Amino acid sequence: MARTITEVKTSMTTAFVSNLAVQNMYGLDPSATFDAQFSLLSFENVFFSVLAIIAWTLENIFDVHKNEISALISEQKVPGRRWYRNQALRFQYGFDLLPQSGHFSPYFNQDGVPILATPDQIEASKIVKYAAITKSKTSSKISMKIAPENGDDIFTDDQMIAFGEYMEEIQAVGDHIVIVNYRPDILKLRFKIVYNPLVLLPTGQSILTGGFPVKDSVKAFLKSLPFDGELSVQQLEKAILETEGVKDLQNLKVESKWIEPGMGYGFLQPIEISRIPKSGRFTLIDDVTNEEDWSGIEYIIYEAE
Repeated sequence: MARTITEVKTSMTTAFVSNLAVQNMYGLDPSATFDAQFSLLSFENVFFSVLAIIAWTLENIFDVHKNEISALISEQKVPGRRWYRNQALRFQYGFDLLPQSGHFSPYFNQDGVPILATPDQIEASKIVKYAAITKSKTSSKISMKIAPENGDDIFTDDQMIAFGEYMEEIQAVGDHIVIVNYRPDILKLRFKIVYNPLVLLPTGQSILTGGFPVKDSVKAFLKSLPFDGELSVQQLEKAILETEGVKDLQNLKVESKWIEPGMGYGFLQPIEISRIPKSGRFTLIDDVTNEEDWSGIEYIIYEAE
């Protein structure tokens, strides 16, 4: 962004007065400003004013050129997965798009009166916190998984209507975007855990802290997965084995189920090695009880024969 003429001139005159050779030549006081030591009509003052105008003009020309180049790049760029993900994350709920630009207006309407939004209001309007894009290899179909801040929630119908209108406006001609706004895939764990009775109770509760270390480890593991990231059964087992009070484990079964469009959750399907969640993330909350389901984890004492 171009500086003002005053800013340009000040930078020049400050450097001029600070120069040791100039100080000796003019007998200047380095602690005093340029304006305090040169009159408004002096040759030096007029000279720096002319230079400042020239520099200011050049900076403005460069700004115009930069904006023109940026516009050309934006118009000619072929949208890819990263581009679509960035567009999803910059969606502003409640704000209108500027005509022919794809950018959001800095104003919102309240009682029909345009009001300039604050940075906090703009940030709060960006309701899409997670997004993942998958493009079909055989067609122009694009799957766009999105989620709000709370990974267990989904967007409302009104929010999805607004988001769909936004994507319709900015998407490339010929692309077919399918927006996935489903509740998280449900993860069902079935483990027998050999626990250390010096550290844990038979319920898995910590004797020292009163918490449940295995539950905390599983939750931390799921939280560490990137959105639309792959869940590895082996890595999940490793996280449990590294938990304090866990001596060994037997993996009986790891399963998941997901939303089928128009049908709700399907049946539990075993995860043999790994799986990418259809919704983009996993949850331990059961769709029937609406509570976390740990019924598949059993704590046992085991002695080798």
